[in-house]
Order: sequence, then C-alpha cells, then structure tokens
Amino acid sequence: MNQTYLNCPSVGSAMSAEEFAAQSGDPSFGPVLGGQQGQCGCGQNGGIGPGQAPGCNYGQQGFCQPMVCCCKPVQPPCKPVTVDEDACCCKQSFQAALGLLCNPVLSGLLDFNAVAFITDDYLAGSVPETPATPTAGTPSDNLADTLTGTFRRFSPCNADLLDITAPVYSTGATADTAVLTASQMSLCALDALAIQAAPATAEGDLTEDEAAARNFRIIQSILSQSSTQGSCAMTPSCNCCDGEGEGCCCSAGLLTALSQGNLSRQVSLVAGPLVLNEATLLGTVGNVLILANPEDDRIYFVCVNSVQFIA
Repeated sequence: MNQTYLNCPSVGSAMSAEEFAAQSGDPSFGPVLGGQQGQCGCGQNGGIGPGQAPGCNYGQQGFCQPMVCCCKPVQPPCKPVTVDEDACCCKQSFQAALGLLCNPVLSGLLDFNAVAFITDDYLAGSVPETPATPTAGTPSDNLADTLTGTFRRFSPCNADLLDITAPVYSTGATADTAVLTASQMSLCALDALAIQAAPATAEGDLTEDEAAARNFRIIQSILSQSSTQGSCAMTPSCNCCDGEGEGCCCSAGLLTALSQGNLSRQVSLVAGPLVLNEATLLGTVGNVLILANPEDDRIYFVCVNSVQFIA
C-alpha cells in the first residue's frame, strides 16, 4: 500500500493511497496539505527553506520540516477488451518451440521424414484414423502407424511458413486419398505437429528396443530442460490482456488446468482432429505444449488455444 508521510510535527500522520486519492481527486498529484492540493515538497528550496505551505509547523527557527512523499500514480484497473478468437494462433510460440529441434543431439535422434502436421480440417503426413479405445497407462494417438510428412525448415526470410513435403488428407474423408502434396504450410494454421523418433540399432549390450528406449529418454530429457516445467512455472501470471497477441486467447485457463493435473504428468486431450491419450507433458514453450508418447516414440507440439477437451 502506498503511503504519504507528512513529517511536520503538528500534522505528522500516515495517509493511505485510498485516502489520498479520495481527497485529491487525481492520484497523479502530490499529497494534500491543509485540505488543498500541493506538490511533493514543503515550502521552497526543496522543502528545507522558509515556505508558506498551509498546515505546516515551522518550528523555532522558522524552517519547514522536510516532507517525504510517495507520488506514484495508482494503476487503473484492467478494462475489458474484445478478443478476436480467430486470431488466436500460436505462431510465435511454435517458432520458439520448433526451434528447439535445431539442437544437434535432437537432430540425430528424431526423424524429420516422419512428421504429421495437424490443422483444423486437414492432416498432412498421416491418413485420418479412428481413435483407438483408451487404455489406462498406455499412450496413444489417432495418427497412422507410419508418418509420411517431411519437415524441411522454416521458409527462408518468411517465418510465417514451414517448408514441408507431405500428402494432405481431409479429416472428413473416409478414403486414404490425398487431396494434394504440400510443399509449404502456414504456421498460423498449425494446431499440432507430431514427429517420430529415429529408428535405433543395437549397440553393444543394448538390443534395438533398448537402444530406442534410451534414445527416447534422451529426447524427453533435452526437451524437458529446454521448456518451462513444473506446476508453479506453468501457472500464468495475472497480466492484463491488451487485446493483442496470444495471451488474449484461451491459453491461461487451459495451462492452469493442465498444471494442476496429477504428478505423473499424464495428459489426455483433443486438439483439432488430434486425439492424444495418456501422453506425458514435458513442458511448455509459450502457448505450445510439448508432450511425449514413449509407447510409439513420438513427440507432439500442440497449440494450447487449439485444445478443445482435456481429461
């Protein structure tokens, strides 16, 4: 609480910010002296010389006692804003999250030729599949067993686009016929991205499966350390929404709900046409969730604002 202290002996007291604002009518002005608006000071010459400030006891030598003021204006309350939900993409967060894949260790452990790109109405790199019946403790998704999309790079000089090579399937179609093969896609249309771990080979005493499991643990560890972790860190700050940017969408409530999940960090959700069951939440980058599926050796990047249901 802001307080203004009047150090003159006859009127010395503490005034709350609320009292000060009520008397002055404008919190940007200085303290009230003798019922009138005054400046932050007492008298002349910085408050140490003779002055005529009303309500001040000048003492035996006729000098006004110094005044200590807190003249910081009171911040106005947040005003309600109209949010354009159609603008709630995760472009900036995806740029940062997918940038983690440039890690040289990850680039050798992930298969950039086995990627699926998920939007509201289309899947690129995977035919639409019927979601499997959820099994407790077993991660799963509704993507094809083999992902066929290639994530090449961010388009040069245009961070709004991804350079890809992927057959595109309509989520409303029952046939596995691609409507086209995409060479680029809009980053703002992306709801989620799934990428497969690279195939492993037997090493020393490790079998192929054991080497694959070890590699996937390394992938999870790197992504966990590179993203925001922990329930406290994931809880969004209480900032005002200014009507612009990703923070004005629905991400705050969803991040809070996910941060209050069980200690195992298992998450089941629906984001656009993507259905994930029992995936492990590794962390977040901005408004993008990073999840792992050790059953299928897959990593998912999911826009929080595209999440429709959680369980």
